[in-house]
Amino acid sequence: MISLRRGTCPGILEPMPTGDGLLARLLPSAPLPVDTLVALCEASQLHGNGIVEVTQRGSLQFRGLSPASAPAFARSVVALGLDAENGPPILTSPLMGLDPDEFQDLRELLTVLRAELTTALATASLGPKVSVLIDGGGAMHLDDVPGDLRLRADHDARLHVSIAGNSSGATSLGWTLRQHAVTVIVRVLAGIASRGIDARARDFVNSANVQVLRASIADVLSEAPPPNRRPAAEPVGIHRLNTGQVALGVALGFGYTEAAALKQLAQVAAGCGAHSIQTSPGRSLLFIGLDADSASELAAAANAAGFIVRPDDPRRFVVACAGAPACNSARLSTREWAPVIAEAAGPFLDGSVTIHVSGCAKGCAHPGAATLTYVGPDRLVVRGRAADPLDGTVSVAHFIAGLPRLTAQRQPSQGAQESSASIVSRLGATGVLATMSAGT
Repeated sequence: MISLRRGTCPGILEPMPTGDGLLARLLPSAPLPVDTLVALCEASQLHGNGIVEVTQRGSLQFRGLSPASAPAFARSVVALGLDAENGPPILTSPLMGLDPDEFQDLRELLTVLRAELTTALATASLGPKVSVLIDGGGAMHLDDVPGDLRLRADHDARLHVSIAGNSSGATSLGWTLRQHAVTVIVRVLAGIASRGIDARARDFVNSANVQVLRASIADVLSEAPPPNRRPAAEPVGIHRLNTGQVALGVALGFGYTEAAALKQLAQVAAGCGAHSIQTSPGRSLLFIGLDADSASELAAAANAAGFIVRPDDPRRFVVACAGAPACNSARLSTREWAPVIAEAAGPFLDGSVTIHVSGCAKGCAHPGAATLTYVGPDRLVVRGRAADPLDGTVSVAHFIAGLPRLTAQRQPSQGAQESSASIVSRLGATGVLATMSAGT
């Protein structure tokens, strides 16, 4: 079945029409054996156009399917044991059960939860975008990933429960014990589902509705301040595992790659000793089961193949959607221009800023605000979202030419160089546009 209803998610069984055919999305519920990822790449080449994406939330996307080939692709995925479309999407810590810093291994809880949500009638009418985040409390956490319902483990078998947004913006409901976690999740999701298929957790953040949700779980809830925010999770690099091995995190430039390149990298990873691969937020992949020497060997191979292996790679700070012609709504070839923008920005991409290159005002690749958002065909939003009112217009060529001029605006700041975010803040939208237009 092809998904045509606005607001739905493009699943394996219900792909979504785009400019380059049908798009299917898969959220792996556990690390994929290397052979399974190889098979997915082969299915992408056989049934689609061979473009594989990893989203900001860590989903795999396969592009270029057709009405004729999509059912065969779905059968291939199901045959690999990856039919996981029952119930709401559940996002988990990427190294759950393997992260030596996590407080609790919640894999058994997840098994029970998935079984419960498959049969729970009260949650059957949940909208397709309602998501649950389960965080074991380790270094590879989910604090920056938005969700409808979030549970974060603590050191004393408790889990903090919050709704709507990322960790810093979520509304706290309280704490529950691990043995009550499934009950809490089902009741909260049932409360959201009771408002209809379009309801989201953000509809409950006013005080009256929060009290209704708290009342529904009062018997298994306790009050206490929410946990502290943690340093940002960084998927790219080498991660210790509690097995004594390591995982290597690499990212996809602008979130996509060719299936042939990913297949080859997976095969190299297998030769280096990796036994599985986990998708991760930040458009990244974690190759699991390596030793230090083989991780270095695999990183070199990934770098040579065009994957991102350094956290400070400029491409990590430029976010781009599929753009034209892959998306019918796009008015800019974002994937043609994004690499040029990343290269031109150079030192401007110092880690304090993000450039969002969006084919249209929907801003699918980066729903939040970015330092600079360039919206096709020629609109610029400074410190805002793609859907925000534009601050001005500038051609893509002048935008690119203006990036080095923005960097040149850097001033000393208390003995150190001014950050790029501070440059933009100091100049404001008017100053940024004037700098971009200086060479015209």
